[in-house]
Amino acid sequence: MDLFGKVPLVEIPILITVDQKTWLETLVKKGKIAIPPGGTLPEGSVVSIFMRTLLWNSEEQRQSLAMVPMEIQKKVCEARGLVATQIQVSVDQKAWLDKAAASSKVPLPPGDSPISLFTRILLEDAMEQQKALERADPWADDEEE
Repeated sequence: MDLFGKVPLVEIPILITVDQKTWLETLVKKGKIAIPPGGTLPEGSVVSIFMRTLLWNSEEQRQSLAMVPMEIQKKVCEARGLVATQIQVSVDQKAWLDKAAASSKVPLPPGDSPISLFTRILLEDAMEQQKALERADPWADDEEE
């Protein structure tokens, strides 16, 4: 169940790059991913909340792997050193994710999945957006520890 006990969640395994995992961990440590009011949560729960938001946004924009150029899908498939992680998503998001990821037309390496591919593409886009925001903000305090 989600934080409020209203939405059933399912845990799904995904493969992401080491850079993406490090980026997510850094966002949590620096407080860039907000923890809901009322306390602390384990890092994995905070990352899952972020991923549910990322997926919700993608669903609202009606994104799918079919929209991603084949060259980008192939490049993302060629990533080495993938790490396994688990995220919790709503049952509805899991159904939507299955459908959005099913439009993949590239052959996947053994052990990889269309859901992982789609998730890596979404994370890569989020990382690029954050970098663009940081470049645009000369007062960003990202170097503070």
